[in-house]
Amino acid sequence: MILFNEDKAMKQKFSNLVVTDVNAPDQGRPVQVIWLDSDVELTNLTYPSIVIANTGISFDAERAHAGWAQLPYTPENFPDWITDDNNDVTDSPYWAFTPIPYNIDYQIEVLSRNNQHSTFLSAVLMGPDYLSTRHGYLAIEEDGTVRRLDLMSGPERQNTHDTDGKRIFHTIYTVRVSTELLPVEISTYSKVTTVVDTIEVLPPQV
Repeated sequence: MILFNEDKAMKQKFSNLVVTDVNAPDQGRPVQVIWLDSDVELTNLTYPSIVIANTGISFDAERAHAGWAQLPYTPENFPDWITDDNNDVTDSPYWAFTPIPYNIDYQIEVLSRNNQHSTFLSAVLMGPDYLSTRHGYLAIEEDGTVRRLDLMSGPERQNTHDTDGKRIFHTIYTVRVSTELLPVEISTYSKVTTVVDTIEVLPPQV
């Protein structure tokens, strides 16, 4: 479902991050990834943490067009037609009126107790699989699509302290993810597999 799938994928994107320090276990210290909620307090977080917030959704007029179109992917909850031997998007059996394009905006906050973790995470997040300034992407498991992810701002450092006055190394990013709202009706068509080029006239049956 639109929004839910993107939110899930955004959290999953950062789920494998770990940092190291002298007190960390051999496998490293996992980075906690959570959604911003009313009960999120700086003193209650496990550091380092990544806090994600969905900050809005907007219609994308530049990608909008109308008409009857072939869907180059498998809509959620529909049988998947893509196989290892066939991933040609022109073979998709699914057709519908053109989906409505939207953009989803997210704010991503990286919070650390020490500068070493903060600097390490800033370097990692600049990589191509996270918040790259070029070729950013977000993979959606439910429909097999890979969405465009644009870094709109960041990394921006903030001077933050918790309620006890302890310093928190705080870095903020904002990103935009492309999505689209599918119509209610989706039609399925099968391609012609055999063309018979001869006609055989049979005698009438008595």
